[in-house]
Amino acid sequence: MALRKLRNAAAAEAMPLFKRSAGGPKALASSLPFFYGRWGEPKPLDQLKLLELAEGDADVRACLDAVVDAATANGWYVVGDEAARKVVEDWLREHEDEFYLFLRNLVLTTLVFDESYVECTGGFPRVVAPWTMQVVRDEFGEVKGYVQHASKTVSFTPDEVVHIVLHPLADRAYGTPKIATLSRILLAKREAELFLFQVFMRKGVLSKAILLKQGDEATFNRLKAVLEQAKPGDNLLMMGDIEVKTLSQPVEDLRIIELLEEFRQRIMAVFRVPPIVYGVVEGLNLETSRNQMTTFSQYVKSLQRVFAAGVTMALRRILGVEGFSLRLVEWVNIEQETHIHVERVRAGIESVEEARRAMGLGPPPSEAGGK
Repeated sequence: MALRKLRNAAAAEAMPLFKRSAGGPKALASSLPFFYGRWGEPKPLDQLKLLELAEGDADVRACLDAVVDAATANGWYVVGDEAARKVVEDWLREHEDEFYLFLRNLVLTTLVFDESYVECTGGFPRVVAPWTMQVVRDEFGEVKGYVQHASKTVSFTPDEVVHIVLHPLADRAYGTPKIATLSRILLAKREAELFLFQVFMRKGVLSKAILLKQGDEATFNRLKAVLEQAKPGDNLLMMGDIEVKTLSQPVEDLRIIELLEEFRQRIMAVFRVPPIVYGVVEGLNLETSRNQMTTFSQYVKSLQRVFAAGVTMALRRILGVEGFSLRLVEWVNIEQETHIHVERVRAGIESVEEARRAMGLGPPPSEAGGK
């Protein structure tokens, strides 16, 4: 009897903390998400702080606008079963302007936070503020729902929200924002810009040291009061044995301009926006610009596939229709597109007229003139 009890105790101690159902997941989530229960897992980063950094930096905003324009400007189309495609196309045609604004909002939000939440409970998809949303998962990392902490707490089932994450890592519930990667650079850049602003507000006056070689404490205090009341750029007339020395030129000594250029290059590198798209053409040759544009095109194409997949899931839930997929029209560099069509014409795959129509051009000048 005692031996049986000992065996039962040993077996109980050997049992795993969590059981899995037949055919279900086995590996546990690394973050122990079940600990937070229905309140959802907290965000590892302060997303409002990231938003402040993104909105306050001109280079970040320029890069974000470039990527958003490239991903959304050419529009969309629907593929799939004819019946399902017609339903979706009719809906998109009816909500075309509203849907375009939604799509830009979705892309921009996801680029800033590396994640977005699309609510599918109504007749039109809505982008929910990411900093108010948290994911509810079980011990295996499977999503059981979402919860919004705003003026009230709102719970969502997994089917009511499409959670888009650009850079998922292992079993993490949230993305890895590029703004977080750039946070130290953005903070340093902000201080450098503030320093430069203060220099301009002082009308570029250099730092100076005024040496009072003779005089008593009362004279020193009167001179100090005059200097403190003077405005940048004011001319001062002083009597006595006084020497004025220029200390330094801070903008040159600290290489502020060069630092700002280096910060901008790092920001463009992280957002994968080539200088020629940003508007910087200095030091670029034709071959370099082509390579950069090719890389940028591939990056935008990968983003479009992610957003198209997320929007397709949202529309399927809202419209209750299956058997279709939404696609975003690829962003193509005009020079690359022209080169592709030239090669196709040379190979006999398409005619000159077909190539011009594909690029949105009319008939050749000779034919247009004849008509």
